[in-house]
Formats: sequence, structure tokens, C-alpha cells
Amino acid sequence: MKSEAKQAKKTADIKVSKRAGRYLIVGITLTLFNYGLYAILANVIFNNQELIWLSTLISTVATTFLAYFLHSKITWKERDITKAAIYKFFIWNAILAFAIGPWITQLFSYITPLYDLAYNICQAIHINFTYEFVQTTGAFVLASAVIMVINFLFYDKFVFGEKPNKEEK
Repeated sequence: MKSEAKQAKKTADIKVSKRAGRYLIVGITLTLFNYGLYAILANVIFNNQELIWLSTLISTVATTFLAYFLHSKITWKERDITKAAIYKFFIWNAILAFAIGPWITQLFSYITPLYDLAYNICQAIHINFTYEFVQTTGAFVLASAVIMVINFLFYDKFVFGEKPNKEEK
């Protein structure tokens, strides 16, 4: 009995690690898509600093729709996705975008010793980044990493985790 339980746990762990790998690949793809669309909108279509917010809004909305599609078809492909999943996905992403994400990013902006070190390294190797750029980029990257983990867990348990296919049971 114990060996069956160990084998079941091992199988479940492998499935989670495969899903986490797919999540990471999809996440990187979405990040590149989001940035590419934003750059095209901001620099080619609108080409106006006053409309940069519109570029961000459009690229974020388009990426969120693409994210739902890719995660449901690739990351959690072995799950039976319910109709409620799309609502949960968009509600969660709205909460994250307007409340949790900014708070986490702000929190990470206070890790000044790390940014001081990064800034000093940049200066020593003659990379002319401003301290503000190092700090805001560092806070964004750290917050993004934490948000990716939170999203994976939330998506796995509450958005796409309702009805596993027979293959996953």
C-alpha cells in the first residue's frame, strides 16, 4: 500500500513539474508577445507619449485573452475546462492587475541595498543605467517572479483545476 501511495505521489509530482514547465514556456511567450505588441503600438501606431497608456491597455487586454487560450490549451491541456474558468481567469487577472500586482511591485521597490549593488555594478562595467531604471526594473522583475508563482498556484487550483480528465486522475 505504501509503495502505491509513493508511486501516485511521484506521478503527481511529475505531472505538476511538466505543467510548471509548460507554464513557464507559455509565460515567456506571453511576455514577449505583450512587449512586442506594446512596442509596436507605442512606437509605430500611436507614436505619442500621451497615448502610452492606451498602448499598455491594448497590449495587456490582448495578452490576457491570449493567456487564457494558451493556458487552457497548453498548460492545463489535460484538464476539462469549465465555462466558469474564463470568468475566474479574467476576474483574478483584474484583481491582480489593479490591486495585488502594484502592491507587490511597490513592496519590492524598497529593497534598496540590492538596487544599490546592481547600480554600482552597472557603473563599474560602464552601463549607463540610471538608479531609477535599476530600481524600477528590479522591482518589476522580482514582483513578476512572485506573481508568476502565485498565478500558477491560483490557476492550478481555482481556475483550471476543477475537473481533471481521466488521464490526470
